[in-house]
Parts: sequence; structure tokens; C-alpha cells
Amino acid sequence: MGADSLRNDIGKPGNDVLLFLISNQEYSEKVREIAGASIKAFRKVCYISLNKPFETLFSSFRSNNIDAGKMIFIDCVTTGGRSPANGPKVFFVSSPNALTDLSISINKVIDEEKIDAIIFDSLSTLLVYQQPSMVIKFSHSIISKLRAAKVKGVFTCLKEDIRGELVKDLSMFVDKIVEVG
Repeated sequence: MGADSLRNDIGKPGNDVLLFLISNQEYSEKVREIAGASIKAFRKVCYISLNKPFETLFSSFRSNNIDAGKMIFIDCVTTGGRSPANGPKVFFVSSPNALTDLSISINKVIDEEKIDAIIFDSLSTLLVYQQPSMVIKFSHSIISKLRAAKVKGVFTCLKEDIRGELVKDLSMFVDKIVEVG
């Protein structure tokens, strides 16, 4: 799936909440493509990372010509971090296990930063810390908040998790499931 196809799926009216299923082998590359397409489709994007520090992501995006200056990050990996003086705005959550803190940060970004979309990387990571039923409840709650605020949602998940209850249950809440890689 090319960048234009991704941008069409992401920016298409009615595709307010998307779930991208990505193969493990191509995960990093495809997430970068999704981020790049989102930046081109929207004015301001919040990137929620549960598996890489924002500095790593920011550097990767910049080296791949993705305008990370239009992004706000929620970093659930770096503990005790602060936003850089000359860089993107970053909110830090103590760990991917801290769902209440993550939800508060998402609400704050939606309310205060006037974002157009979020990229949630990744639901598969949440499964390492939580039971599938908790991840489903949390995801549904976030999706409901996004819809109420008219903010687009782009969720990622490993394609290898397709047989689990997470993808089956989330299919009821998202507008489209897109397999890439």
C-alpha cells in the first residue's frame, strides 16, 4: 500500500476511526508511512507512542522528511521526561500500563491543543500490559471521546493479533480496518 492510498484512507470522509493491521516485519516502516500520510491529511496530529520514546520517533520522522513539527506527542515510554525547549510539545505518561493517566493526557490534548487526529501506536503493545477485555474497553472509551470531539483516530495493531478478540471486538467500533504490509 503506497503513501497516496494511505492518505486516501486516512483523509476520506466517513473514515473517522481507522484500524491499521500491520505485519511485524514491516511495522516501523508502515507506521512512518501512516504518520506521514496523517501529517499531509491534517493540520495538527497527536502521536501516542506506547513502544518508542518520542525522541526516537521525532528523529526518525525528521530523517524521513515527515513534518514532525505539526505533531504533539504522548510518550508512554520515557519516564520523568520534559518537553524540549526547541521541539515538539510532549506529554509524558509513566508507562503503557497507566491507562487512567493516558486517558487524562489524551483528553488534555484534545481539549487544549485543537488537534485534528491522533495516531495510537499501538494497541498490540497494550496487550502486553493489560487483558484483552481491558484494552477493548479502553479503546472504546477513547474512540467515543474522539468521535464526540470530531477528532480522527488512527489506531495500529500487529496483523499477527488478527485472530484475537481485540481485532474482532474493535471491528464494531472503527469505520474501517486496513491491512498494510
